[in-house]
Amino acid sequence: MNEVEILIISSTVDFATDYICLELASRGSKYLRINRDTFSEYKVIYDFNNASLTIMISNNNYFISNNTLKSVYFRAPVFIRSNKHYTVEEQLSRGQWNSFIRNLIVFNKAVWVNHPVDTYRAENKMLQLNYAKQVGLKIPETIVSNYCPNGIEKDKAYIVKALDTPLFYKDSYELFTHSSVVYGSELKQADLAEAPVFIQDCLENKVDLRVTVVGNSVFPVEILKNGKGIEGDWRKTKKDDLNYRSVEIPETVSTRILALMKVLNLKFGGVDLIFADGNYYFIEVNPTGEWAWLVYHTGLPIDKTIVNLLEGIE
Repeated sequence: MNEVEILIISSTVDFATDYICLELASRGSKYLRINRDTFSEYKVIYDFNNASLTIMISNNNYFISNNTLKSVYFRAPVFIRSNKHYTVEEQLSRGQWNSFIRNLIVFNKAVWVNHPVDTYRAENKMLQLNYAKQVGLKIPETIVSNYCPNGIEKDKAYIVKALDTPLFYKDSYELFTHSSVVYGSELKQADLAEAPVFIQDCLENKVDLRVTVVGNSVFPVEILKNGKGIEGDWRKTKKDDLNYRSVEIPETVSTRILALMKVLNLKFGGVDLIFADGNYYFIEVNPTGEWAWLVYHTGLPIDKTIVNLLEGIE
């Protein structure tokens, strides 16, 4: 029986988890990775008498209990955004396995990175922005509405984005939306009645930053194209066509980001900032944000820092 000290919940195609597992293996850590796309290959049994879980994979048995489990790295999303058509059998299987994974919060003595309940809560962007203001971070002028208010100026540029990232499937293609730059004149003609949206002032002559936070460590990276800032949503550009530069940000900004993470009870997050007009503006934090591409392009030790957190090393 193999006792598990670190549990990884992910999928077989997650590159970031590969980094983590390679680092754990190099340290000789007692870890187990389970992938949500291969759950049917596992045999699981939870014993209420001793509050323990046994997972059988091939000919190996893995034992998990509150006495042995130190931490959980949770890469699988809490809320599955999907409109893809599934058979009744597939819906039943996916729903029950997702419920099983959520129920693993019974291992409440372990350090979760991040805890599913905290992840679900932190994904609410209106809540993020309110907390960001409370801890002293600047945010762009923002409203949420399903109509065009009177204060919108027709010749002014605005950012319009969804409250939650929509994910659609059409003709076997996966579709999702980015932030869009629109002018007030367009907003005045638009029909927004079907759903509320974020309407933010468009910050021009900007530089985007992704700040990856792991515990008390902060890794800021500028995202550029041809050495310059990118107008609009940088995610519309292929990652390989962008430049990434590790930078320092003011200590006051780092301190406020860490304060926000504490309020949200997150141990990991990908924070998006914009630098414009001499100020750093908070845009959002993704509690399940991607980071492997930053390690690849900058060499930042994000993976090693996550493993330190999982192993309880400060």
